Amino acid sequence: MQAKNYQNYTVESFIEDEDFIRYVKYQRPVDNLFWEEVMALHPEKQTDFKNAENQLGVILSAQPLAMPANFTDSLWNDIENTLQKNKRRSKVIRLRNIWLSGAAACLAFFGYGSWYFYSDITISTKFGEQKVLLLPDGSKVRLNANSSISYARAFNWNDIRKVSVDGEAYFEVKHINQDPTEVKAGERFIAESKALSVEVLGTTFNLKARPNLNQVTLIEGKVNVKAVGSGANKVLKPGDLAVLNANKTFEVDQKAAVAPQVAWTEHKLLMSQTRVGDIISEFENLYGYKIILPDTAMANKRIDGTISTASEESMLFVIKNILNVNVRQQGKTIYLEKR
Repeated sequence: MQAKNYQNYTVESFIEDEDFIRYVKYQRPVDNLFWEEVMALHPEKQTDFKNAENQLGVILSAQPLAMPANFTDSLWNDIENTLQKNKRRSKVIRLRNIWLSGAAACLAFFGYGSWYFYSDITISTKFGEQKVLLLPDGSKVRLNANSSISYARAFNWNDIRKVSVDGEAYFEVKHINQDPTEVKAGERFIAESKALSVEVLGTTFNLKARPNLNQVTLIEGKVNVKAVGSGANKVLKPGDLAVLNANKTFEVDQKAAVAPQVAWTEHKLLMSQTRVGDIISEFENLYGYKIILPDTAMANKRIDGTISTASEESMLFVIKNILNVNVRQQGKTIYLEKR
């Protein structure tokens, strides 16, 4: 194997590389070691490498099928004739040879193509991480730590603007409706979690879907919020906070302060007579720990002020000093012990 300029490799480049094809197909130790060294030198190509490995794996995983004589040659001739021969012919020939080695290449091709174009894109954040992303329509989303968002690729996104959220996300939805008397399906924007569904045309809102805490805060515009389980609907005005309680009752608080609900976008917690238990829950959601209190009554203590959520150390420092306890950590479990 010869060292190449892997820094400029794309997914297609990997798929067309004979050394890479052999690595995926046979998984020989010498090939495994070679590509491990390549990825160590070019960590920025990890995503392209994995995508190419998955795509080529689909191609080579097909089981042999009984086919009529000359079926494969005929199929590839038809495909080749639909492409721009001057630009794509060499790629078609190379892919043709790869697929012949995997048998049942035609089904793998169409199966993978169907999966790709109709699958969802999922973006996730790690513990303590936030991400800002643009959706295909230009809507902006800030994703809180330990959260994920899924949406259709552009082909299906044009038919319906719909995202699924697990965790917490702040939306600035782009308004694309031009005729207020007629709203087409593709002009509505739907954000849903397992418990709540939010339908808008264009607005700014915060959706929180944490264990035992499901709520929507409207910053501007107008939204329709529906409880997935009961089907109950609430139309919110700016400043409203819709909460789906643990007993599945659906309530709207029109006097709730908006700032504490969206302070996480600035890596802060704003507290006004906030339970310590709620602060601990937020810490567990953001950083993946489980906190054990020496006395459960401590969770009901209420405090005012501001806590930085920028790091687990800063949050834990505040918690332990509020409660006047010592910290003992075992793996992802933190024990707060009386001093």
